[in-house]
Amino acid sequence: MKTEIFPQAEQVAARAAAYLEQVIREALTHQKSFSLAISGGRTPWEMLKILSKADLPWQRINLFQVDERVAPDGHPDRNLTQLFQAIAGTAMVTQLRIFPMPVTAEDLDTGAKEYTEVLNEVTEGKGLDMIHLGLGTDGHTASLVPGDEVLTIQNRLVACTHNSYQGRIRMTLTYPLLNAAKQILWIVTGSEKKEMVQRMLQQDPSIPAGSIRSENALLLVDQAAMEG
Repeated sequence: MKTEIFPQAEQVAARAAAYLEQVIREALTHQKSFSLAISGGRTPWEMLKILSKADLPWQRINLFQVDERVAPDGHPDRNLTQLFQAIAGTAMVTQLRIFPMPVTAEDLDTGAKEYTEVLNEVTEGKGLDMIHLGLGTDGHTASLVPGDEVLTIQNRLVACTHNSYQGRIRMTLTYPLLNAAKQILWIVTGSEKKEMVQRMLQQDPSIPAGSIRSENALLLVDQAAMEG
């Protein structure tokens, strides 16, 4: 896995935004649209704020969610709420094609299946061009959390956690879809992530993040998370 280390989280966010802009711009020279899935987190929201200033053809970009908490629309726990706050007042709000996970669905399994259908239709079955992932202090990524049955799912691209995690059931992309992505961008900051960064880089199968393919992956990390 290619790794780039920066002194501060702010520089990680800036580099991530520049990298995404470059990848999207290059891809759109030879394909009609670009499909990106993002996770939540303080540094990623800063990344989006910076990216929102780029002069990109946003109407050709599809934005999916890597995971989402089951909570009402507009709730601060929702990644979607934070996403809209990050891009407020920019062209991304009106032009970007945003596909929220249907976590307010009466039946979450049906909602997960419908999200899979949308993903397949929009991407024409080719999978996602780019997936952004974060890393938890327990080694989770997306909402693939330690000890949950969602880790074993291989026949669905979108599923829900069996148990609540930090007080919420989650909807998440699963390993088959994550590992089929053309490119993966990891963004990890904070000294509390140091141990898990090393275990992820070693592809330690005992943590969820260790089972994500490292080919075509870029890790952007601050010194605190890399070196402590």
